[in-house]
Amino acid sequence: MNITVEIKAPDLVNAIQTLAHAISKNPESAAAITSNIESIQPTQQGQLALDAQAVPSAVPTAAPTQQPAQQTEQPVQQPTQQEQPQAVPTSAPSYTLDQLAVAATQLVDAGRREELVQLLASFGVQALTALPKEQYGAFATKLREMGAKI
Repeated sequence: MNITVEIKAPDLVNAIQTLAHAISKNPESAAAITSNIESIQPTQQGQLALDAQAVPSAVPTAAPTQQPAQQTEQPVQQPTQQEQPQAVPTSAPSYTLDQLAVAATQLVDAGRREELVQLLASFGVQALTALPKEQYGAFATKLREMGAKI
Protein backbone atom coordinates (compact mmCIF):
# COMPACT_ATOMS: atom_id res chain seq x y z
CA MET A 1 0.00 0.00 0.00
CA ASN A 2 1.41 3.38 -1.02
CA ILE A 3 0.31 6.62 0.62
CA THR A 4 1.36 9.93 -0.83
CA VAL A 5 1.36 13.06 1.33
CA GLU A 6 1.45 16.42 -0.45
CA ILE A 7 2.30 19.52 1.57
CA LYS A 8 1.47 22.91 0.02
CA ALA A 9 3.21 25.13 2.57
CA PRO A 10 6.75 26.20 1.62
CA ASP A 11 7.57 27.25 5.21
CA LEU A 12 6.42 23.88 6.50
CA VAL A 13 8.45 22.14 3.80
CA ASN A 14 11.57 23.97 5.00
CA ALA A 15 10.81 23.08 8.61
CA ILE A 16 10.39 19.40 7.74
CA GLN A 17 13.63 19.39 5.81
CA THR A 18 15.42 21.08 8.73
CA LEU A 19 13.96 18.54 11.14
CA ALA A 20 15.03 15.67 8.91
CA HIS A 21 18.55 17.11 8.81
CA ALA A 22 18.66 17.48 12.62
CA ILE A 23 17.41 13.93 13.14
CA SER A 24 19.99 12.66 10.70
CA LYS A 25 22.70 13.77 13.13
CA ASN A 26 21.53 11.07 15.58
CA PRO A 27 24.05 8.22 15.08
CA GLU A 28 21.46 5.49 15.75
CA SER A 29 19.05 6.53 13.04
CA ALA A 30 21.37 8.45 10.70
CA ALA A 31 21.73 5.59 8.20
CA ALA A 32 18.00 4.93 7.98
CA ILE A 33 17.04 8.59 7.69
CA THR A 34 19.83 9.61 5.35
CA SER A 35 18.92 6.88 2.89
CA ASN A 36 15.31 8.09 2.90
CA ILE A 37 15.81 11.88 2.80
CA GLU A 38 16.19 11.53 -0.95
CA SER A 39 12.61 10.21 -1.07
CA ILE A 40 11.41 13.67 -0.02
CA GLN A 41 11.41 15.56 -3.29
CA PRO A 42 10.09 19.07 -3.87
CA THR A 43 7.48 19.24 -6.62
CA GLN A 44 6.93 22.05 -9.11
CA GLN A 45 5.34 24.47 -6.62
CA GLY A 46 7.67 23.94 -3.66
CA GLN A 47 5.51 21.07 -2.41
CA LEU A 48 6.79 17.81 -1.00
CA ALA A 49 5.82 14.35 -2.12
CA LEU A 50 6.65 11.64 0.41
CA ASP A 51 6.02 7.95 -0.04
CA ALA A 52 4.80 6.48 3.25
CA GLN A 53 6.91 3.33 2.70
CA ALA A 54 10.04 5.51 2.59
CA VAL A 55 9.63 6.60 6.21
CA PRO A 56 12.14 4.62 8.28
CA SER A 57 10.90 2.57 11.16
CA ALA A 58 14.15 3.22 13.02
CA VAL A 59 13.20 6.83 13.73
CA PRO A 60 12.94 7.17 17.52
CA THR A 61 9.61 8.43 18.79
CA ALA A 62 8.93 10.14 22.07
CA ALA A 63 6.70 8.45 24.58
CA PRO A 64 3.29 10.10 24.77
CA THR A 65 2.95 12.58 27.57
CA GLN A 66 -0.18 13.60 29.39
CA GLN A 67 -1.42 17.03 28.49
CA PRO A 68 -2.98 19.29 31.12
CA ALA A 69 -6.79 19.16 30.94
CA GLN A 70 -7.17 22.89 30.37
CA GLN A 71 -4.93 22.95 27.31
CA THR A 72 -6.93 22.91 24.09
CA GLU A 73 -5.82 22.65 20.53
CA GLN A 74 -6.37 25.79 18.47
CA PRO A 75 -8.17 25.22 15.15
CA VAL A 76 -6.04 25.69 12.07
CA GLN A 77 -7.46 28.26 9.69
CA GLN A 78 -6.98 27.56 6.04
CA PRO A 79 -5.53 30.46 4.09
CA THR A 80 -8.10 32.21 1.95
CA GLN A 81 -7.72 34.45 -1.02
CA GLN A 82 -5.66 37.46 -0.22
CA GLU A 83 -8.01 40.22 0.83
CA GLN A 84 -8.10 43.21 -1.46
CA PRO A 85 -7.75 46.58 0.26
CA GLN A 86 -10.97 48.57 0.37
CA ALA A 87 -11.08 51.50 -1.98
CA VAL A 88 -10.92 54.84 -0.24
CA PRO A 89 -13.58 57.22 -1.51
CA THR A 90 -12.09 60.25 -3.21
CA SER A 91 -15.25 62.34 -3.19
CA ALA A 92 -17.93 63.13 -0.62
CA PRO A 93 -21.10 61.07 -0.92
CA SER A 94 -23.95 62.84 -2.65
CA TYR A 95 -27.45 63.00 -1.19
CA THR A 96 -30.81 63.59 -2.73
CA LEU A 97 -33.58 65.82 -1.42
CA ASP A 98 -35.65 62.68 -0.79
CA GLN A 99 -32.92 61.11 1.39
CA LEU A 100 -32.65 64.29 3.45
CA ALA A 101 -36.45 64.52 3.77
CA VAL A 102 -36.69 60.92 5.03
CA ALA A 103 -33.96 61.59 7.62
CA ALA A 104 -35.60 64.86 8.69
CA THR A 105 -38.94 63.06 9.05
CA GLN A 106 -37.33 60.65 11.49
CA LEU A 107 -36.45 63.61 13.73
CA VAL A 108 -39.94 65.12 13.44
CA ASP A 109 -41.45 61.72 14.35
CA ALA A 110 -39.15 61.60 17.39
CA GLY A 111 -40.58 64.93 18.62
CA ARG A 112 -37.57 67.01 17.61
CA ARG A 113 -39.29 69.34 15.15
CA GLU A 114 -38.02 72.55 16.80
CA GLU A 115 -34.42 71.30 16.62
CA LEU A 116 -34.90 70.57 12.92
CA VAL A 117 -36.29 74.08 12.35
CA GLN A 118 -33.23 75.53 14.14
CA LEU A 119 -30.93 73.36 12.00
CA LEU A 120 -32.57 74.65 8.82
CA ALA A 121 -32.20 78.23 10.10
CA SER A 122 -28.49 77.63 10.76
CA PHE A 123 -28.19 76.83 7.03
CA GLY A 124 -30.04 80.07 6.21
CA VAL A 125 -33.26 78.45 4.94
CA GLN A 126 -36.78 78.00 6.29
CA ALA A 127 -37.60 74.81 4.39
CA LEU A 128 -35.62 71.80 3.24
CA THR A 129 -36.65 72.47 -0.38
CA ALA A 130 -34.80 75.82 -0.19
CA LEU A 131 -31.50 74.18 0.85
CA PRO A 132 -28.85 74.56 -1.91
CA LYS A 133 -27.59 71.23 -3.31
CA GLU A 134 -24.02 72.20 -2.37
CA GLN A 135 -25.04 72.05 1.30
CA TYR A 136 -26.75 68.63 1.17
CA GLY A 137 -23.63 66.83 2.46
CA ALA A 138 -23.13 69.17 5.43
CA PHE A 139 -26.85 69.05 6.24
CA ALA A 140 -26.79 65.24 6.12
CA THR A 141 -23.86 65.22 8.54
CA LYS A 142 -25.79 67.41 11.00
CA LEU A 143 -28.88 65.19 10.69
CA ARG A 144 -26.70 62.17 11.49
CA GLU A 145 -25.27 63.98 14.53
CA MET A 146 -28.83 64.51 15.73
CA GLY A 147 -29.54 60.77 15.45
CA ALA A 148 -31.19 60.45 12.06
CA LYS A 149 -30.29 57.46 9.90
CA ILE A 150 -29.29 58.49 6.41
